[in-house]
Amino acid sequence: MSLAESAPRSCSVSEAFAGRRVFLTGATGFLGKVWLAHILEHLPETELVLLIRAGGGRGAPDQRAARRLKDLLETSPAFRALREVLGPHELARRARERLRVVAGALGEPGLGLDPRARDGLGAIDLVVNLAGLTDLDPPLGEALAVNVRGALDCLDLARERGAPLLHVSTAYVAGRRQGRVEERGVRDYVPEAPAAGFDAARELRDLDALLARADEEASDQRQAARLQALAEAARRRVGLPNDLATRERFLRTERQRFVSERVEAATRERARSWGWPNLYTQTKSLAESLLLAGRGEVPLAIARPAIVESSWRDPFPGWKEGLHTSAPITYALTEGPLRALPARPDLILDVIPVDLVARGLSLVAAGLLAGRLEPDAVFHLGSSGSKPLSMRRVIELTSLARRDQRRGAWSPRELLDLDAAPSGDATYRATVPLLRRLAQGGERLLGELGSIGSGALAQRAAKESLRAGRLARDLSALEEAVERFRPFVLENACLFANEGVRRLSGALPEGERAAFAWTLPELDWSHYWREVHIPGLREWVYPRLEGKRVPRDERQALPIDEGALSLGHAPA
Repeated sequence: MSLAESAPRSCSVSEAFAGRRVFLTGATGFLGKVWLAHILEHLPETELVLLIRAGGGRGAPDQRAARRLKDLLETSPAFRALREVLGPHELARRARERLRVVAGALGEPGLGLDPRARDGLGAIDLVVNLAGLTDLDPPLGEALAVNVRGALDCLDLARERGAPLLHVSTAYVAGRRQGRVEERGVRDYVPEAPAAGFDAARELRDLDALLARADEEASDQRQAARLQALAEAARRRVGLPNDLATRERFLRTERQRFVSERVEAATRERARSWGWPNLYTQTKSLAESLLLAGRGEVPLAIARPAIVESSWRDPFPGWKEGLHTSAPITYALTEGPLRALPARPDLILDVIPVDLVARGLSLVAAGLLAGRLEPDAVFHLGSSGSKPLSMRRVIELTSLARRDQRRGAWSPRELLDLDAAPSGDATYRATVPLLRRLAQGGERLLGELGSIGSGALAQRAAKESLRAGRLARDLSALEEAVERFRPFVLENACLFANEGVRRLSGALPEGERAAFAWTLPELDWSHYWREVHIPGLREWVYPRLEGKRVPRDERQALPIDEGALSLGHAPA
């Protein structure tokens, strides 16, 4: 069990956090900003030390990192409610008194902390690793550095400071599974265990070796000459100066592309052969295994969110960032040509609003701070275990949201404008892949026509060839999105138990329920999906998919100097 049987029923989040100092990675990400706003609003006696990558510009690294945080506080929609409710002076006071920024980054050795900054961290009561790459197929080197070694660096910091560690993973470390998945951490876990067993540390070494082989191949004299020629051709195409720095930059780009192409297919196939759907879930699982094996006496809790989607209520309904969840698929179903999604109608898609995940993190962190959790406690922060949402219902609600948007005068075209539906592979491949092949054929044929002569017909053919090419590329990107999401909508029918967070929520004092309770039972999927989630995606995410800018809030300047947010600043 996640909550100790002997613990009293009442467990106050406010009391657990009061006077504590929390070291947090990932505060500038989607979930990180929502949780940071949640803490600033509801936990006024907690100090946060935020690891933030230094931005550009003048000043020391800590100052540049603090400047990034100040910019977020002034413009990010995540802090909109705080700016409106507290006002600029009170928000600036809370930030000045409770936030400390140190420059660094998950994925750099030792968290990228300057030795003097590390020595100056002071007492830390809890380390929370919330950062990570969320791309489902990230570059192998970055995935190992950030998702695996970054987590181990956080464990080292927790051990050094005598603090517990809360590591944020993903529910989909479960991999290719069917049925109920318990809240349990397993060392050297692999979804499909081979007869010879599985060793997470060896897998990390093997992946390092795979990357090293590709890097060595790029250093081969003949290959290096080829990459040099490609880099020089690319530089000339864009007309940049022929200086040493520019040539080296283009060569690095070509080299990285070569290494990525060599390892991408191999790592994707390797992850799937072990039973994980992609490299992201494999590296998050490796991190869990290595943390469990190496934690020693460090108290450890692992939070596993499911698919983190638009906010339900906080900071306001419908806010969303990021392109790596369901947005590309729902966009294709509402704005694009996808009408047959390869999906199992009865499969449960585990989505969870970001503000509920933030509440869950507060509950788990409080349990760690109060010493109320069992060793190696695991918490699923999702919906499938207690409020399931089937793929049939997801597609139905997405189609209804599409109708909601188009509500108005009836047109005969609507007779041909069919709603999307779950389908098998054969039906799907008769739609998007077929259209992509037709568009590619049209691009070639029209291109050939356009190259004949110089009359109006040739010019029109050349123009239409460009349009067909753009359509083919868009459809190809859609196919890739469908393939990335295939394990979550067609293959892996998991139900993630979530008794742990419900138990912690049930132990809250009555006066804290409004701020911290796990309120998933109150969520109405129809209202959330049609009136909150899809409209939020239309405002905050779909423009990015269309190559447009997403609006930022008008800057509300805070009366605070960024230097006051850096780690070396002593509060007045």
